[in-house]
Amino acid sequence: MGINLIWGKWLVDRGGMVFSVDLMLALIIITVVLGVSADAMDMIGSKMDDSSHEASLERIARASADMLTKTPGSPEDWDGAGDLSGVTPGLLDTDAPLKSKSNILSMSKINCLKENYDELMVDRVIPRYCKSTMVIYPEDSSLEPITVKDIPENYNSSGIIVENRTVLCNYHNTSILVFINARDSLWEQKQLGEKCPHSGVEEDKEHSGVDYKNQRSGWACYTFKVTPVLLNSTDLYIMTDPVCVGDSTAFWIIDRPENMTEEHHTFQNKPILVNNLVEEIAANETIAILWFHVHSSGNQNKSFNTYLAGFPKGTDPENIKFQYLNPQPCYFILKIWT
Repeated sequence: MGINLIWGKWLVDRGGMVFSVDLMLALIIITVVLGVSADAMDMIGSKMDDSSHEASLERIARASADMLTKTPGSPEDWDGAGDLSGVTPGLLDTDAPLKSKSNILSMSKINCLKENYDELMVDRVIPRYCKSTMVIYPEDSSLEPITVKDIPENYNSSGIIVENRTVLCNYHNTSILVFINARDSLWEQKQLGEKCPHSGVEEDKEHSGVDYKNQRSGWACYTFKVTPVLLNSTDLYIMTDPVCVGDSTAFWIIDRPENMTEEHHTFQNKPILVNNLVEEIAANETIAILWFHVHSSGNQNKSFNTYLAGFPKGTDPENIKFQYLNPQPCYFILKIWT
């Protein structure tokens, strides 16, 4: 066995090898420093990877939210295409008025995306390695949120990117066939209605215009178009704002130039379903142009707005409210993670 001799700061073993204690300590310190530096570099590299990964997800989430809320998709009517193989989804409502089309989402497209979420989203909107959820929350708390894609049961991630957009949503997929804006006409002093086919007939049957400025009774008459597709998919209601009409002389007529009538109906202080009447007048024609006539007293204090509105077939009567005729403000929430 070798014998080590200690001489000053040197260690001398039996074979003549000489070691400096200071040198050994220096080597130990260098080894420790190198180890710590390597760990630090690994940590920095990991943080850089995390930061790059997060920035990438943010870009994906932002682009995806923009695509869905700012474009109608391709083709624009993809929700009715049937074959979704070549579809790029977008939720913008192309049937909305042009002036407000930029942020109104289509309920039909939302429902189609909900039913075919993975097929339409993966590799078309978000990469395959990303997971996502999508919920639309209406500002009106009486309306239920629309869960397009729910959080999966095995959800477990801390690196979630959230994109929030304020949008408008035609929540009940409603339509307005006729809107008689009597209240605004009080201030704008404009003539209500179109030239009615009842004009030029017997004086007592002629539909002269209502005059709120001079408080003279009269009519507001407008056309609307009816097709079998519309009647098969839509419940048509006559609605007023306010719901309770205080004008005792107010009544309405629906007819057509080929079959004009003076048979009138009173308002009932609730929405009135008129599908049967409209179907009878339209007589199963491919396209029928009908007239909606509203008579009122011209009394400014008893003025009311009137709607001929469409709701999806079978809509719960509790949801037949004029508030739902306008798009509802909502929050579009898209979450993405890996």
